[in-house]
Amino acid sequence: SVQSDVPCVVFSAVSGHWRGALSEITRSIIFIDEGQPFIFSKDFADAVQQSDNYYVLITRRPLHNLPYSTKEIYGIRTTGKYHFPEKVYQEFYPIYDNTATVPAAKGNVLLLEDSGAGFDFFQKALPEIRCISAEGNARIIAKLNAQNKEDNAVVFADGAAFGAYIENILSLREFRKNIALYLPESFEWMILRSGVINSAEITDILEHPEDFIDSSVYLSWERFFTELLEKTTVNDEKLQYNKTHLTDYYLSTRSIHRILDVIPENIRNYLTSGDKSGINNI
Repeated sequence: SVQSDVPCVVFSAVSGHWRGALSEITRSIIFIDEGQPFIFSKDFADAVQQSDNYYVLITRRPLHNLPYSTKEIYGIRTTGKYHFPEKVYQEFYPIYDNTATVPAAKGNVLLLEDSGAGFDFFQKALPEIRCISAEGNARIIAKLNAQNKEDNAVVFADGAAFGAYIENILSLREFRKNIALYLPESFEWMILRSGVINSAEITDILEHPEDFIDSSVYLSWERFFTELLEKTTVNDEKLQYNKTHLTDYYLSTRSIHRILDVIPENIRNYLTSGDKSGINNI
């Protein structure tokens, strides 16, 4: 049963000719099975970025060349002769429930995906925590394995582009119970959500971002939120946002408290021992 306002296309192509065939399809939902090996290539990722289609890729393997959200990974549930898609990771803020997500001891390591604004913020906001940059989401597992196994670590990464790596993190967590995980859409989303930028337009966008994000322009929601924050603050020197360096406004006590309050309470308490007495007063 197909219910769609746009064309739905089951795509298959002779090896070596998929680019031309794919370029002829526009504004459609395209279904591609893993029997088409080109979906794992960088060329395909580039083609996706340049198109205005929505892609449903059926595969058990991660797609490391595409930035896809942990929210958009589905399994197929079988009931009798019918098959239904269902989300594999049901929750996003946070992924785990409030009773079993974090170890009892306080976290002492924060492993961050980036080395720019987010790293700058947490290093200043949580002086008692050792902040480590993985320098990219693809390196997070390697960084975790290189750490002392006794460290109580929190992994912080952009959930909007972390889909290819979530399974490995969860598998590692089965063996190391002292790993917590927080995957907001992005650090920029946290700033926008915190209210430190006073804007009714931002509030409206965050309520239903899918109505504002054109997938033919933004390959991931992380890119949209970054551009939204940059455009909103570009004319205010105090608020002007830069991914590589934060202004003092975002490192003030007020801003730090409000941005940290976006983090789910159980993860926040794991980092701050239930209070904010250790937060820098900058």
